[in-house]
Amino acid sequence: MIPGIVNNEYVGFILVRSQEHGDLAIGKNGTYFLDHDEIQGENPLEGFGDNIVRHLKRTSSFEHTPDILVNSFYDKEADEVCAFEELVGSHGGAGGDQSKPFILYPSTWNVSDDEIIGAENIYRLLKENLAELKK
Repeated sequence: MIPGIVNNEYVGFILVRSQEHGDLAIGKNGTYFLDHDEIQGENPLEGFGDNIVRHLKRTSSFEHTPDILVNSFYDKEADEVCAFEELVGSHGGAGGDQSKPFILYPSTWNVSDDEIIGAENIYRLLKENLAELKK
């Protein structure tokens, strides 16, 4: 089943958990061993953003992570990903411009110059600044 999924033209990689090797990102021509930060063959995560490994490890840690998580391909020339549904874009996937989010916030907010990565850190930023508004 796995070779059939990863060889589909619209699939970029899948995320699975192996009892023997831990978390794996598997692409058409290679496997990224997330727990060991090792690549066998071609890197299936190339082009999906600097933080893709971090995001996949987080996703895999969830109690109800699917047995097989499928992520569409990334087209470098168009800088776009393929949505599996009939929409113009996609939500929650990796690659392309959606890997470069932004937050519009009031200039009075206290925001560090450090890069904000992950939903938990965005939540923390919002809660801290909302708490300041209540004072």
